[in-house]
Amino acid sequence: MSARSEPVLLAQSFAGRRVDAVVSPVGASLQGLAVGGLELVCGDADGPVASSGAVLVPWPNRVRGACWLLDGEPQRLEVTEPAGNALHGLVAATPFEVIARDRSSVELAATVRGAVGYPFDLDVVVAYRLVPTGVRSSIAVVNRSRVPAPVAVGVHPYLRVGDAPAADLTIQVDAERTLLLGEDHLPLRETAVEGTGFDLRLPTALAEAPSHAAYTGLRSQAVRVRLRLADARSSEAVEVWADDRFRWAQVYVTDELPGLPAGGAAVALEPMTAPPDALNSGTDLHWLPPSSRWVLDWGVDRARA
Repeated sequence: MSARSEPVLLAQSFAGRRVDAVVSPVGASLQGLAVGGLELVCGDADGPVASSGAVLVPWPNRVRGACWLLDGEPQRLEVTEPAGNALHGLVAATPFEVIARDRSSVELAATVRGAVGYPFDLDVVVAYRLVPTGVRSSIAVVNRSRVPAPVAVGVHPYLRVGDAPAADLTIQVDAERTLLLGEDHLPLRETAVEGTGFDLRLPTALAEAPSHAAYTGLRSQAVRVRLRLADARSSEAVEVWADDRFRWAQVYVTDELPGLPAGGAAVALEPMTAPPDALNSGTDLHWLPPSSRWVLDWGVDRARA
């Protein structure tokens, strides 16, 4: 591992309760978080595994067929998954540069320049800061192009509640609508969650929840959307929050992430500003003017069920 990609270890005590985090410069990714000894985020200090913790810019999720139209002209992105799509933007595997840090915070920067199929120049700056309940993060995107640039942002944290087995976990996503996905994980149509197996507005046993789904119509509290994973036995929980410009969320459940305890599951609760395939649909795509800066906030907290 190069010095540039060595993990950044953050630690601070707040009124006797210790908070620890691991940030990999690869993808500016959150690879670990523990509050009071309770592990809330799982990943790998060497960098994203299955996109763990990665920042997703200038699109989250997939672009169908790795192709989209710009002013009527086809733009062909690099294919980054076997199904032939372009997955998770252009910086998820990029080594960011650490530009500032102390024992409880870090700031990382990377650029998008000359990317195949994305003819725009961006600066991306990601910051993490420990707080008594977990971590706060900001993502800043600056358009260095001479024309407006299409941008969407997402993050991909995998969550856990200590060593709680999957059988004890509940999930809650307070969303009114779901984007039905095909076998290729790309959008089919949007529909209400009412009366379907996609309804996670109340805490739902993880075993009964969809393992891969996209949501919108997210209800916000104090201009934040909240996604929650809880241990029904201990009443401990982990909560992902994001500002209300994150109008979409993706849920993905896997038992194959390295480091999981026996019977455990990693649950990706992914706030996104736009849905899968937004470069083609245009839905909630943000056209960032030249020289302008777009800053979004999100975080992860230890909570109570």
